[in-house]
Formats: sequence, structure tokens, C-alpha cells
Amino acid sequence: MITVFTLCSANYLAHAKTLGDSLKEHNPDYHFVIGVVDRLPVEIRPSFWHPHELIQVEDVGINGFTEMVHRYDVVELNTAVKPFYFEYLYRRASSTESVIYLDPDILVFASFGRLAELLRAHHIIVTPHSCTFDNSDTAIYYEQGMLGMGIYNLGFIATSRSEVTTAFLHWWQYRLREHCYRSSGDGNFVDQLWITLAPLYFPVHVEKNLGYNVCYWNHFERQLSHKGGRYLVNGEHELVFYHFSSYSPDEPEKITVRTKSITSSFVERPDLRPLYDDYRGRLLARGYSSVKSVPYALRRKPPKSNATSRTAVRDSLRMLLRKLPRSFQGPLKRVAQFVLNSFKAI
Repeated sequence: MITVFTLCSANYLAHAKTLGDSLKEHNPDYHFVIGVVDRLPVEIRPSFWHPHELIQVEDVGINGFTEMVHRYDVVELNTAVKPFYFEYLYRRASSTESVIYLDPDILVFASFGRLAELLRAHHIIVTPHSCTFDNSDTAIYYEQGMLGMGIYNLGFIATSRSEVTTAFLHWWQYRLREHCYRSSGDGNFVDQLWITLAPLYFPVHVEKNLGYNVCYWNHFERQLSHKGGRYLVNGEHELVFYHFSSYSPDEPEKITVRTKSITSSFVERPDLRPLYDDYRGRLLARGYSSVKSVPYALRRKPPKSNATSRTAVRDSLRMLLRKLPRSFQGPLKRVAQFVLNSFKAI
């Protein structure tokens, strides 16, 4: 049996349901699990997520979970529990051969048959944010992003049952209990940056099929076309799954609401418009409007920010440097480093 799971809080249940329905459409024999890192309000009935299984995070039995709730914000916690769900899904059913994780804002467009074959030969499979390069400003911008937030996008990771996988999950769990913060530039970026190290310690397969994990950060290398009822990437790779990261159905004219990203518009990329319109329709049909405002209930007060005065100054200086001509950046960088070193001494 192959199990696919996602993780979300209650306000993302429509996304999770949409993902599960698309997975089952193309992979009817797979079992889909929604891991809810939240407490569900009584108004949301099981009929909302059926026919998929829902497992609430407090039922997984994570040692030290209460401390993790107090330590992390909602995004950090949703990512920190990922390896614990992997182990739980293997442990509860000996018939489970493989466990695959997908972010809830993903849509599946094809069979996972080839992925299943890869899992018979590999313990751990990841996909890079991009697979090729050019010398454009866009490509370099996203390369810099990978240097700070991780080479591999953890909206997807697939594993097969083995001692290697178990060892990998325990290594990952140990680090995410206390080191799963969103503070890019300080050697932390939730669960994702850690996986940059994983190939040093474990046999990790990096899947470079351009039909996997398509998203705005790799649009520069991937063009979509529609032929014979299916989407193709660059005219030759079947689109297996698309990642609608930071897309909001409430702002349908934007590919992403993440303002700091370098992203094409639908005018520049008309090939993407049908895909996004289809996704928006699926979300609305599955109750997006009724759950999007459900408050996070696992913790009533947000944890104290992990950011310090030093990181706040650092981030402000970095933003300033990006906006200045390169000829000014050398001297200002030296000034910025002096300020940061001053904060270290306090």
C-alpha cells in the first residue's frame, strides 16, 4: 500500500480535500491522509473531508509536542511534525510500503506510477526548486533563494519503508523538535533547509523530472501546453503535480501573493491561466470560502517571535542593499557588518 499525506491547519482543509480528490482521480488505489495540526471546530463535520482519512496531530503521539506548540508559530509547527507523521504512518500499518508527503496547495494531474517504480529502488526522493539554470536575473534570484532556504522544495518528499528511511526520519525529528524556525539567513528555514544536508548522510535520490513540483520559482525553465486532455511541460514531460504555493483564490489575478518574489503575470504566461482558473474553481467547490477564516485553535496566543533585534536590523539592511546600485553596496556592506557585530557584543 502507498499512503500519501498532507499537513494543514483547519483553515486549509479545502486545499487538502482538493489535493486528495485530485490524487485519487489519477491514483485510485492510493490511501490519502489529511494531518490536521490544529483542533477542529465542531462546525466542521467529517463529511467535509470524506472520503479521505483525517488524523489530528495530538493522536500521533509526538514526544515533547506540548513544548513544540509553545515554541513554534503555525507554519513552523505544521512543518516540524512532518517526519513524525511519516513514522506514525509506517508504524501503524505493516502493509504500508511507501509514504509520500505533498503540501496541501498541490494538485495532482497524472499517475504516480513512475514515482512508485522509483520508490522500489530508492529510500528517499526529493525534488530541487529548479533543475536547470540560465544567467537571467530571475534564475539568479531563485538560486540565491535556494542558498538561503534549501536546494530542495519540501512541498514534496517521498520515502519507502527501510532501515535507512527510519534512520533518516529519526535524524530529521531530532532537529525539528527545537530547530524548525522561519529565519532564513541564520541557518534555519523550517524543515526544508535541513534536507540540504540529508544527501551527505543518507542515500537520497534527486528527481529532476520537469513534470514534478512545478511552481512559480521554476517557471523560467518550464512552459506548459495542453494536448490530448493532459498538460505537458516543455512539450515532452507530462505534468504530474503542480504546486500553487502562495496562491490566493481571493486574488485570482496574481500567480502568487508573495510580493517579494520575481514572478511573471498571466499576461506574460497565458499558458498558466487555465491551470489556475481550474484550481480556483476546485477550491471554491470544496468549501474554501467556509473554512478560510477558521482561527488556529491549537494555541490561543502566538508564541514570542524568534526574531531578535539583531535579525530585525539585519533584515532591514539587506532590504536596503537590494535597492541600491551595486557601486554603493561595497562600502555599505562593511557598515552593515559593523552594526551587526556591535549587536553581537551587546
